[in-house]
Amino acid sequence: MKALSDESDEQLVDLLKKDSERAFTVLYNRFWDRLLQVALYKLGSQEEAEEVLQQVFLELWERRLDLQLRYSFATYISSVLKYTIYSRLAERRKRNAVPIEGEIYHNLADHSTQNWLDFSEIRGEIETLVVQLPEKCQMVYRLSREQWMSAQEISENMQINKKTVEGHLTKALKFIKENLSMLSFLLFVVLKVIIQ
Repeated sequence: MKALSDESDEQLVDLLKKDSERAFTVLYNRFWDRLLQVALYKLGSQEEAEEVLQQVFLELWERRLDLQLRYSFATYISSVLKYTIYSRLAERRKRNAVPIEGEIYHNLADHSTQNWLDFSEIRGEIETLVVQLPEKCQMVYRLSREQWMSAQEISENMQINKKTVEGHLTKALKFIKENLSMLSFLLFVVLKVIIQ
């Protein structure tokens, strides 16, 4: 009998939707380290990065029965992490807001539900474009943006030249930028600035 650790992410999600704590634990262990690196890089605090990640996995467990993946689990959990980081950074900005004529300047955190909907819509639109890329270009893009690999790591993983990796990334980003709707592009730029 195959061990749960040998199951694909999608098979584990199916088990998770059937209340499998073991499947949850395998997903948690499989994604924790790489997600923590991203959270730590974006937030600059080990404690805060761990808090955010705990929040992401708690939310995953709470929503397990209704979980619907449009794309891969890696894409889903990455999107949830990015949104959670975005919310945390918006909260930080709000706490540090400067009073303007006796009122606190309200930033994007006040519209977090709408921001999440916008983010999800953009993610869906980007995914629609990514699947149109040539196979190797798409793979490089996914390794870079969903698995957070550097150009050097992708080069080693795919056994191709680092310059080729950079060329594929440039091509993918150019294609996405040129084909993203204007509204989504503007939202993408705003979210990218805030998340970075």
